[in-house]
Amino acid sequence: MKSNELRALAITSLAHFMNDGTFLVFPLLIVYYSTQAHVSIVFLGTLSIIYTLLSGLLSPVIGDFADRHNLDTPLLSLGILLEGIALMLFALGFSFPSLIVLGTVILGIGQAFYHPIGGAILSRIFGKSSGRALGLNGAFGSVGRAVMPTIVTFMILAIGELLGLVSLSLVFVVATFIIFVGLSFYKKGGSGDIRKSKEKLDRIFYKFLFILGVIVFIRSMFITGTTTFTGEFIYDTYHSKVLAGVFLTVGFIGSVFGQPLFGWVTEKKGGRFAFLITSIISVLAFLGFLYFSVYLVAAAAMYVIFTLAAFSAFPVLLGYVSQTFPKSFYTVANSYVWGIGVTVGGAAGNALITALLGDKVPLVTTFYIALVLAVISIILTPLIPSKVRT
Repeated sequence: MKSNELRALAITSLAHFMNDGTFLVFPLLIVYYSTQAHVSIVFLGTLSIIYTLLSGLLSPVIGDFADRHNLDTPLLSLGILLEGIALMLFALGFSFPSLIVLGTVILGIGQAFYHPIGGAILSRIFGKSSGRALGLNGAFGSVGRAVMPTIVTFMILAIGELLGLVSLSLVFVVATFIIFVGLSFYKKGGSGDIRKSKEKLDRIFYKFLFILGVIVFIRSMFITGTTTFTGEFIYDTYHSKVLAGVFLTVGFIGSVFGQPLFGWVTEKKGGRFAFLITSIISVLAFLGFLYFSVYLVAAAAMYVIFTLAAFSAFPVLLGYVSQTFPKSFYTVANSYVWGIGVTVGGAAGNALITALLGDKVPLVTTFYIALVLAVISIILTPLIPSKVRT
């Protein structure tokens, strides 16, 4: 591996670690806000819809801007900084609940940056071997996602909600500086890297993007909708906030190994095959998690398998995009698949479960309803073209 490749992989992996570290923070804080600050769980669920929807809708705008300009490093750094500011507002939200709303808005904006831009940087630098690079990079994102709930839980136990979350927000500020300096060497400029103002895609690419996006959207309704409320589900089952945080950390260990594994599968077998396999495993494992939910060890084991497959979307989907699209459209194509498919689909999943909870439907029942959506996405997967020919 060349020095610039290693450096790019290291710094983008740090960015991915920090970015995905925020993924489970708000779902975990739902437990604290609902029990200690006495904020309505339906209201908190609504806020989770707002920030995921914001992230998804802004992602294509940011992706299109990034493809037309040479500002990937500043944009990537800005996203991490905004997430740090959101954590500061979440800390103050325990005393001033109205700031929770502002925090979710800024979190949603901040989360719109990393995945399309980070994926495009690695795809451009690593070329045909980007599947493994995306997988390894994604593993660091999964580590961040896995460890952050436990870090937040024990920081709150040690120094309280305010100081614990403020301290974490300062870590994000330091990380922003490291990312900005560490990626300062990266500039576009290779053949086809920056899109010309009149450059257009062939219609077949739009058809591919639409079909893939719809199927990803439906699958993400299941994945994000259930994940947002998994902490609450564990709390309802075992009546322990600490156990809810630890369970999320243990459960998301699977995604650490799943990202490089399925990044390799994507590189060797293609994106459609990897997408189908991960979808099937996700459904079976989550069904096992629900069945064994009262048996802690068995439930955790099933959830590890679930996250192994479900949270491999970064290398699978963005690796698929790099196998299909021209370089000058990498970021915007990533942003539509990730921003609209994964993130807005996730917001729709949160909306569905929140609405059902508002109608007094038991949480476990909403999880089974979400599973039906996942099965539908599997049935539709063969519609995705294996290759795009122009």
